[in-house]
Amino acid sequence: MLAAINPFNIMTPSKIDKDVERLIKKLNATHTPIYLDIEPEKGAEIKDCFPVVQLKVKEKGGRMVMGWQIWKSKHLIEAECHAVWEDEEGELRDITPKDLNINNILFVEDENMVYDEKQIDNIRLNITNNPLVDDLINVCKAIYNFDNKGERALHYDLTFLLTNVQKEHRHYLFEIKDMINFILSHNGNRKSLCPCNGQLHFKNCHGKDLDKKVIKDI
Repeated sequence: MLAAINPFNIMTPSKIDKDVERLIKKLNATHTPIYLDIEPEKGAEIKDCFPVVQLKVKEKGGRMVMGWQIWKSKHLIEAECHAVWEDEEGELRDITPKDLNINNILFVEDENMVYDEKQIDNIRLNITNNPLVDDLINVCKAIYNFDNKGERALHYDLTFLLTNVQKEHRHYLFEIKDMINFILSHNGNRKSLCPCNGQLHFKNCHGKDLDKKVIKDI
């Protein structure tokens, strides 16, 4: 979801509103959300929060605290698995750089979270009345499930693991995701023309029977 260009204004929520509260309830997290300034560790890689924090604990002490960082856009609110560093004075610090131009994050500690070096999917909620956002959420979940099936969960680069059929399906999932994002960026919905230029509404074109298509188990 997050990108350096940030065409959908995905940002840290400016306040703990009803959308944030609804997401927190769904997470069933164990702590109250707090804002943390971003203090990037020198040489740290974007989105590499777990190894970044693990190295910091090894060098400076303290401990790793796991939980969720919360993002909000015009269409949805989502929680992304995240780790921060608790220093020896008990202060939480976000030391992982971001690919967005932001100064702080909204973080929710979750003592129930277990890190086993595998990805944890984002938790997303539609904050509109637009069913196309639900389609986007379902496609994002399908991409996660595909990328993390079996041995694939242990690898970042899937290039040499996939058959041609699997590569085609993965390409299809990202193509659909891009189409939906394009429609949403133009304030559209399932009745908007499909971006494939087929002159049909999305719901009758690439969006037809979408739920069945994206969950293909290969």
